[in-house]
Amino acid sequence: MSKKLKYTQDRDLATPAEFHEAKTKKETAYVRKGKFILNFYNIWRTIKKAKKVTKKIKLDPNLYSEEWRYNWVKKKSKKVLQLLNVYVDVIGVENWLDRGVIIASNHQSNIDPILMLAVNDFAKQQPVAFIAKQELWTQKIFKHFMNLIDNVPIDRNNPRSIYNAIKEAKDLVTEYKRSVVVFPEGTRSAKQEINEFQPASMKIAQMAYVPIVPVTIIDSYKLFVKRPKGQFRIKIIFGKPMMPEKFISLKTEMLTKNVYKEIDKNMKKYENWDPIKLGIKPKFVNKKTRCSYY
Repeated sequence: MSKKLKYTQDRDLATPAEFHEAKTKKETAYVRKGKFILNFYNIWRTIKKAKKVTKKIKLDPNLYSEEWRYNWVKKKSKKVLQLLNVYVDVIGVENWLDRGVIIASNHQSNIDPILMLAVNDFAKQQPVAFIAKQELWTQKIFKHFMNLIDNVPIDRNNPRSIYNAIKEAKDLVTEYKRSVVVFPEGTRSAKQEINEFQPASMKIAQMAYVPIVPVTIIDSYKLFVKRPKGQFRIKIIFGKPMMPEKFISLKTEMLTKNVYKEIDKNMKKYENWDPIKLGIKPKFVNKKTRCSYY
């Protein structure tokens, strides 16, 4: 990492060098060396535990209950936020309906699924499930976590794989009432600006006849460059749910555009929103997950 790279959370990644660093395929969150060394043993233990549990559930899926696995992964997601010194401002979480829904979110970085897990309160919303690229099931570290909760693999270059992923996600949201997270951009943007959405990304919601909750993630991509010491705040905005009876007759392409507009609208509205400067106090603060709810 270049020592000359300068960056503060208050501005975007302006230079080509900063953008390239955030967009690199081997995306690695910036963690100060001393903090990483102090937490290395716990990180190693977590990976070993995930590997052990994954091997056992392949032999006997009932050995670890679904509830235990979800709670364990959620607990580890909190540890990741602590390691990165991340705090999350959550706006409009009441729009996350307690039923099977499609969570449609922009995708700035690989930390986004962890953020969704941290915000997900199993007592108030259905557990999250993710549609994720197939490569994660073969990557050295990620592969040990992918089967611990409900994740659906998808090969973006294989039409048959896309069809199977849509069908499996439909079953998750209708039969198991999961909150299925979809990143319609298809890959992370590594910037504030939202990339174009894939035309058929909202097909699951139409097939399953379930609400779509548009979600806007702000500033998560900035975790992957060197930054000043102190707290790093990310914003997650849950937009008003889009009910199936309102969009079932729309063409999928038009529905996808409408979802994009909602997410982009909240991006513009909250990009520079600062509750501290505005004197707005949170309705609730969860110190364990470092989430403040507005």
